[in-house]
Parts: sequence; structure tokens; C-alpha cells
Amino acid sequence: MSHSHAFDESTWQFDAPINAASFTTKYVLDGSLPILEVYHDHDGEWQFMCGTTNASADAKLVCLGCMIDRDPTLVQLADLPEGWLAHRVSQTQPWARESYENSDSNNEA
Repeated sequence: MSHSHAFDESTWQFDAPINAASFTTKYVLDGSLPILEVYHDHDGEWQFMCGTTNASADAKLVCLGCMIDRDPTLVQLADLPEGWLAHRVSQTQPWARESYENSDSNNEA
């Protein structure tokens, strides 16, 4: 199903399509917690996490573009390589980036 976004889609900077599936938590979706961790998985998938849970019961599948609508600072991470994560202390702090090992124990939703 097609839908629109608040940003100018002609300025899309991610390698993945605007409507690509990504993962987040129910707390991010309901607005109770900000996105503090972003994973660009080794398989190319994106995760936008609150830093409080990685339980599969809390996971939600969402459109990548909708996550950018929710937090426009995420465009700063469009060039985050696969196998890297970005994190910040609060929504007003800058993103720090680092690579992470590929393992089954990572925050996979």
C-alpha cells in the first residue's frame, strides 16, 4: 500500500527504498521513547531502537520513510555502512558511530 511522507521524497539519501521495511519498538511508535540506537544490519536491514528493549514482543515493522518522518535527524545516518550502529545519549545529542560484530546476539528484532 502506497502512502506519502512529510519530507520531500526527491531528496531521499538512503540506498534502501523509501518504503523499505525497517524495525523499531512499540515505544518509539507510540512516542513514549526517542530513537537512541540505529543499526544498519550486516544484511542491509535498518533498526531504529529506543535502547530499552530488544524483545521480539516489543518489535514493530515500519516503513523506512515513516521513521524519517518521525525523527528527521535520522537522515544524518543515511550513509551508515552495513554492520555499523549509531547511538546517542538523548535526542538532542549528536550521533556516535561504530562497527559491530555480526552475531545472533545483536539487537535483531
